Amino acid sequence: MFIVDSVQDIQDMARGAVLLGTGGGGDPYVGELFVRAQIKNGRYPKILSCDEIPDDAFVLSIAGIGAPSVIVEHLVSEKTLHRILARAEAFYGRRVDALISAEIGGANSMFPLALGAISGIPVLDADGIGRAVPHIEMTTFSIYGCKATPGIVMDDSGNVVTIEATDDRMAEDLCRVVTGAMGAMAFGALYPMTGKQAKSFAVQRTITQTLEIGRAIRTAREDSRDIFESLIDYLNSWDGRTARILFDGKITDVTHDTRDGWHFGRATMTGLQDSKDECVVEIQNEFLVCRLNGKTITIVPDLISILDRESGEPLTGEMLTYGQRVKVLGYSADPMLRRPESLEVLGPRMFGIDEEFQPIESLISAA
Repeated sequence: MFIVDSVQDIQDMARGAVLLGTGGGGDPYVGELFVRAQIKNGRYPKILSCDEIPDDAFVLSIAGIGAPSVIVEHLVSEKTLHRILARAEAFYGRRVDALISAEIGGANSMFPLALGAISGIPVLDADGIGRAVPHIEMTTFSIYGCKATPGIVMDDSGNVVTIEATDDRMAEDLCRVVTGAMGAMAFGALYPMTGKQAKSFAVQRTITQTLEIGRAIRTAREDSRDIFESLIDYLNSWDGRTARILFDGKITDVTHDTRDGWHFGRATMTGLQDSKDECVVEIQNEFLVCRLNGKTITIVPDLISILDRESGEPLTGEMLTYGQRVKVLGYSADPMLRRPESLEVLGPRMFGIDEEFQPIESLISAA
């Protein structure tokens, strides 16, 4: 267990969450401000490992649902967080023993911390994917047997819809329709599970990872060390995972389109100075595929992140603009995401990409 009692730690967590969010999940800045305010008022999120809760504990995910470009425009409402917790406990008929992030990326890493701070409910050092994804059924919770529903969706005005779907693909469709009617921004209370399920189905230690990623970037910057060397060293310290810089250049073209509750886009980058290399990253909320001179070098579910090449600050998809000088980072996904049963749900073809998944290690060595 550890207690988040430092504003610096929250800032580091938010930075790390953007990197793991692979461009999606929403900008955590508004959520970060809310949690920082709670810390200044003496209300601290408490983080537990899954091993510290009993098997029969009741665990619930509170997540933002909607287009990242809309989520970033909403302040976090203490009233809404209290309200959705109360409605969820009434709906399920029991108190929530622990909160868990549906995804660790972006804003959705901050919402459980915010609710944990004001309610005193501990937050588990784990999440449902180890990155961000655009669909509800793409979490490890769903893939390995914990259904997203029954659940509720609520907006800031207090409108509430209860959802019970036959499968999580239908739950995704229903939540999207409801969220669209709510202005493309809502909160969901989803994935009711036991402590035993959290231990079995969640990607572990991801809150710790956000903190340590953010800290690695910040301390390297403060000490005038190579930010990307420090970051790569840290990411590679996780067993069985590989991180590489995929490209170093500037954005020469970028498109953004919000439709059907998602952010779609494409970022085209060219090499610096006399380099004729071209890197293209495709976006559907998250960065899905990175191609160098037309050849795929990293593809979902492996992680792709884009960072400012001077500060090392990770960028969301909506932050990308013409002329930015950036570095593209590739990072192998948690091993749970590479299993055959996960790739049936998370593989490139599920995003409309006509390619098979290949690990970043294989793609880079073949490049």
